[in-house]
Amino acid sequence: MKYAVAVDIGATQTRVALGNEEGEILEIEVFPTRSFSNPDQYLEHIARLAKTFTQKHNVDIVGIGVGSPGPIDMEKGEVIKSVNLPFQRLEIVRVLRNLTGKKIAFTNDAVTAAVGEKFLGAGRGHRNLVYVTISTGIGGGVYVDDTLLLGKQGNAHEIGHIVVDSNEEITCGCGKKGHWEAYCSGTGMPKYAKLLSKRHPDLWSQSVLRDKETLTAKDIFDAYRNSDSFARLVIQGVKRYNAYGFAAITNAYDPEIITIGGSVALNNSDILLANIEKEVENYTVNTVPKIILTPLGDKIGIMGALALGLGKEPKVPLR
Repeated sequence: MKYAVAVDIGATQTRVALGNEEGEILEIEVFPTRSFSNPDQYLEHIARLAKTFTQKHNVDIVGIGVGSPGPIDMEKGEVIKSVNLPFQRLEIVRVLRNLTGKKIAFTNDAVTAAVGEKFLGAGRGHRNLVYVTISTGIGGGVYVDDTLLLGKQGNAHEIGHIVVDSNEEITCGCGKKGHWEAYCSGTGMPKYAKLLSKRHPDLWSQSVLRDKETLTAKDIFDAYRNSDSFARLVIQGVKRYNAYGFAAITNAYDPEIITIGGSVALNNSDILLANIEKEVENYTVNTVPKIILTPLGDKIGIMGALALGLGKEPKVPLR
């Protein structure tokens, strides 16, 4: 049996786990990413956990797989100027390799999740796969003809920045306008609701959402489930923009299957995935792929990092 350590770096939490080639997690620890302001101390903590896990279970590991929010420089093995992490620079490969004596495989978090889907999830047996995360933001990872697409620095598939609104009425977190993420992500949906409140003041005035001091995506979904007319209008728009995004992905990559994860999608799949394939068909020239919720749930990031640590993805080698 082969073993690896998996590291899933998130803006809020970091997960470190020991797992095997069957996808079984033997041990996992979760800690707040921002509990460390110094990047070296942060990586030292990860290295300590890796050593503790392997010693406790008396196993040797193939390597350590790491997925992190970008932007990244895969050649240098580091995170550069991430807006989602408390570190301007994180030299993941060099520092972790020096601390543990093990080889490291590293790429961005959404691509890491796609690797998890490909080798340990619904992507098994499929040569053409796209994974989409709808959470605080929107991102993705892509396989075409069994090849993982990465781009020049490993930052390909910023699919959340596909333009879905040519009127460019909402500014995305990146500073540009009209992006998918600006309308349909956890941070974008409240912005979209605010825009619609100005267009439809009559519905807004009767909505339970008008009393919310700080509107969230969860508030909108909750109101929708309680038959709030304004929330229904917002969700209709979100589903339409999601269909635009999935259609663009389908036209660009021609996948056999699109899997969806991320907290917004995982918690509201009954709403967001209802009739999605039929909606996408309105906007794509290619055959609509199967569109499903990832069976790996919120573990997809750690599963992807595990697959990387086991050396399963040749485009992201252990080094």
